[in-house]
Amino acid sequence: MGEDQPFVVLVAGYSNYTKKYPAYEERFGKENYAHTTNAKRYTVDEHLDEIKSIIPKERPYMLVGYSMGVSLIIELLNREKLENCKGITLIGGSRYQPSHWFLTFTFSLPVPFIYFFASIILLTYPFVLLFSGFNFEKARLTCYEGSMKSLVVNKAREMKKEYNQCIRKVGRNITGILKENNNIPTLFIRLKEDLMVDEEDVEFTKTFFKKAKEIILPDDIIHLTHALDSEFIEIFMSQTDFFGF
Repeated sequence: MGEDQPFVVLVAGYSNYTKKYPAYEERFGKENYAHTTNAKRYTVDEHLDEIKSIIPKERPYMLVGYSMGVSLIIELLNREKLENCKGITLIGGSRYQPSHWFLTFTFSLPVPFIYFFASIILLTYPFVLLFSGFNFEKARLTCYEGSMKSLVVNKAREMKKEYNQCIRKVGRNITGILKENNNIPTLFIRLKEDLMVDEEDVEFTKTFFKKAKEIILPDDIIHLTHALDSEFIEIFMSQTDFFGF
C-alpha cells in the first residue's frame, strides 16, 4: 500500500463477532488496517463507540462498511464531523436495513426455538437449491451460512440482542448527514436485487453526498457478504481517481 493511500477502517456486518478478514490484512497490512468486531456490542451507540475507537487520530483514513456497517457509518456521519476521512465505500447497504419479516419472527422466539427453527431451514436445502435453479452459492447462503453456521459461531442470544437493539433501530430517523461530511467521496456497491437492501432507500441515501458513485454487481446471490472481500477490495481500490488518492 502506497504512503499516499489512507488507513482502512472496516465496519463489519451483522454479528461477525470472531470473524477475521484476511483479504484486507493481506492487501493493506496490519499497520494500515483495522476492523470492528461487534463483540458484546448490541446498541447503536455501542457500535459507534467501537468505530470511533479504531479511527486513527492523526492520519487520513477510508471507511468501508458492509451491510449493517453501512447503516452505522451513515449514523456516524449524521452525528460526528470526520476530519481526516478521505473516502467511504458502502457495500450492500444504505441508511437502514429492512426489518425482514423472517428475521423479525426468528429473533422474537426464545433462544432454544431459534436453534430448532434454524435446523428446519437447514433441511430445506434441496428445495431451495431446486427453486434457485441449482444456484449452489445462493442455497448455501440461505440455508447454511445465513442460519445454522451463523447461530453456532456467533450464538443466537448475542445475535438476537444485536438484531433487536441495533438493526431494527439504526439509521431509521436520519434524513441527512452533517454538512461537513457531505463532500467525502462515497462509493456504493450493491446487487441489482438484494434481500437486505431497500433500493429506494439506497437512492435516498445517495442524496446525502455531493460526490457519490454507484457500482451494481451482477451476482445472483441473496446478499453481499464478506465472502467476496477480495473482489470488493479490487473494486474500490480501482477507484483511486474518484477518491482522490
